[in-house]
Amino acid sequence: MVARATLMVLCCAALLGACAAPKQAAVPLSASALSSARPVRIGVAMSTVPTADTHFPGAGCVLCIAAVSVSNTALTAHVRTLPTEDLLSIKDDLAELLHKKGHEVIVIAEPLDIDALPERQDSKPNGAKKDFSALGRQYRLDKLLVIHLTKVGVNRNYNSYIPAGDPQGLVAGAGYIVNLDDHAYDWYRALRQLRSATGNWDEAPAYPGLSNAYFQAIEGARDALRKPLY
Repeated sequence: MVARATLMVLCCAALLGACAAPKQAAVPLSASALSSARPVRIGVAMSTVPTADTHFPGAGCVLCIAAVSVSNTALTAHVRTLPTEDLLSIKDDLAELLHKKGHEVIVIAEPLDIDALPERQDSKPNGAKKDFSALGRQYRLDKLLVIHLTKVGVNRNYNSYIPAGDPQGLVAGAGYIVNLDDHAYDWYRALRQLRSATGNWDEAPAYPGLSNAYFQAIEGARDALRKPLY
């Protein structure tokens, strides 16, 4: 019985490992991808911006998560009041840089629901896993620049229920350009901006130092996405 149980655990672990999607490697933006000698019609879209929240990686077990949530009640309540409007302007920033390169730029106003897009059945390495063809047809695009934000707020690492460091301002996600001819990435940049508070972070209820770190993470994300397009 013990051997059978052990075998089942190993099989489950193997299946989980096989199902885990590999992380997309960075794809540098080549000089030819957005050359002014060959202007393209490029859309700029942004996923729905997540609500600011706290994130506690490392607090894995159910009891740990409960204990960590209770000990950070005041912090979480504050973080959920932090505004996210400054993130929305990143879309216009990138559109302006593309326009200055001589391209015809279409800013897609509505938030992009990436989860609702169909999966590509023939996706290749360094290619988009989602199918953006419908957007390409709707807006008559050659390429699509996507800003996909997944986590916004404050991150604090834990070992079970023991803090492994001070909380930090967080913006995470990715920015990428999809060539709609073949859905290959012309550019892909994973985004994980963490900023620490200057001085004491634990100043409830307003947490001024940590709030400032959050806004610095937003500016870091903006700079990271703008830099390749200069």
